[in-house]
Amino acid sequence: MKNLIAKLTFKSSLLLAPLAYCIHHFEEKEGNFRTWRARYFLENNSLTTEYVFIIITFISLLFIFLFSVRKSKPTANVVVLFFIMSQLTNAFFHIGAGLFFADYSPGTITAILLYIPINLLILYKARAEDWISKKTMYFLIPLGVIGFSVFELVGGLAIPGLLIIVLTYLIIHEIRISKKQ
Repeated sequence: MKNLIAKLTFKSSLLLAPLAYCIHHFEEKEGNFRTWRARYFLENNSLTTEYVFIIITFISLLFIFLFSVRKSKPTANVVVLFFIMSQLTNAFFHIGAGLFFADYSPGTITAILLYIPINLLILYKARAEDWISKKTMYFLIPLGVIGFSVFELVGGLAIPGLLIIVLTYLIIHEIRISKKQ
C-alpha cells in the first residue's frame, strides 16, 4: 500500500475522489440518507439523489479534466477546493451529525474509510508537488466548509452559484497566467 501511495501523483490521486463518491453515494442510497436527513434537518433540496449524483460527478470530472489539460495552480486550487467542499467537509458532517443526534448517518462508513484518507492524500500530493501552498491550503479548507454550508442551507440552488463563482475565479487567474507567458 505504501508503494502504491508513493507512486501516485497529485493528478492520478484526483481520480480516487469520484470513485470514492460512487461508493459513498451507494452507502447513502442504501441507508436511505434522505429520510435520515429529513428527521433532523430542513428539507431544502428538491433535487433527487440521482440528479445530485450526476451533478457532483460531472463537476468532479470537469475539474479533474481542467487540471489535466491546464496543469496550473488555479486549476489545482479549484479541484482541491471542490473536493474539500464536497467530500472532506461532507465526511465531518456525517460524523458530527451522527454523534450529535446519536443516530447513524448513512454515509459515515465511506466518509471515514474513503473520503478522509483520499482527500488527505490529495492535499498531501498537492502540497508535495507544489500545486498549492500551505497558505492556500489553509485558505481553501474554510472556504470549502463555507461552500458546503451554503449547499446545506440553500440546497441544490447553491450549485450554479458556487460553480459560477469558482469558474469566474478560474477564468480570471488563467487569463493572468497567460498574460505573464
